[in-house]
Amino acid sequence: MKRALLFMSLPVALSLAVSCGKTDTASKEKKDRIYCLVKDLDDDLSKCDNGETLAFFPPSWGNEQYPLYAVLLFCDLDKTIVHTNGGVICKFDKVKWQRFVELSKKNQQKNQQEGGK
Repeated sequence: MKRALLFMSLPVALSLAVSCGKTDTASKEKKDRIYCLVKDLDDDLSKCDNGETLAFFPPSWGNEQYPLYAVLLFCDLDKTIVHTNGGVICKFDKVKWQRFVELSKKNQQKNQQEGGK
């Protein structure tokens, strides 16, 4: 009886050991990441998680309003925001960003329809 239980439990134990050893590299990279870096407002922000610390550092300076657009578009205004004319660090509000993307697409479609008349 003990021998039968050993042989029956051995495959289960091996499969658990193998499955625990597997790691998803994408999720590991996100877990190991300290912040989500964004260099341009056109960047794909789907790589950033909601509530994650977001660092927005545009490649060029000069327009002091540019970092404020970033705050307006994707920062959680209920959390601390650090900004200068060179960049922004804040908590990412994914719902706010997705709402902006949807509205932008609708406006673009509307403008194309009006231009075609």
